[in-house]
Amino acid sequence: MNKLNAWLRLNPLTEDRSDYMAAPVTNGSLTIADIVKDLQNEGMEIKAETAIDIITRFNRKVAERVLGGYNVNTGLVYMRPVIKGVFRDRTWNPAVNSVYVAMNQGMELRKALADTMVEILGEQSDPIAIYTLTDSTTGATDGTLTRGRNAELKGSYLRIVGDDPAVGITFRNIDTSETVNLDAADIVLNEPSRLLILVPATLAAGEYELTVTTQFTAASKLLKQPRSVTFSEPVVID
Repeated sequence: MNKLNAWLRLNPLTEDRSDYMAAPVTNGSLTIADIVKDLQNEGMEIKAETAIDIITRFNRKVAERVLGGYNVNTGLVYMRPVIKGVFRDRTWNPAVNSVYVAMNQGMELRKALADTMVEILGEQSDPIAIYTLTDSTTGATDGTLTRGRNAELKGSYLRIVGDDPAVGITFRNIDTSETVNLDAADIVLNEPSRLLILVPATLAAGEYELTVTTQFTAASKLLKQPRSVTFSEPVVID
């Protein structure tokens, strides 16, 4: 049985004070190497380097096949290619057209979900949260962002304030763990429920964790210790 901890917070979309949402407690991020280490702790006899090489090759081949026009079912997820944008002149225009991979839960993931229980830890006070992330250029809300363009974050208690060195917005590359700190000057709008940022033009293509860290609170004093929230989906930079 899998166990997922969660905090309750009031639903900001309604005026009903009895309407709550559950926010999962995140325990950090894991890479392929972390998962392989877990497998070794469970008794897997394959060397870590060999396992990582196999998984990396598998991922590369899956990407190659799905972007070659195949629907791919890994058991965990089901993927299919999607072409986005309008074709007004009947030709491919990279300025408005792009390729996207749609993913749905596979059978193995659905079985794991059915075998998961949620433990409510209580009501979260002054909950910091990111509800939506929108690419201001394309309007995409699936986590894809455009380098050098604006992105909008909506949520609660997001305002970036405080002197702690950790305060700010970071992009952490999921594959390499390299972290890019957003320059304070690139926070165009800084409000408790809305941030407008300029996505760094120097970000390499890949998947990132977008994290907001702040000492903001509804009270007149700042938090002694900063708190963070990470967007629920990987941020994709093409």
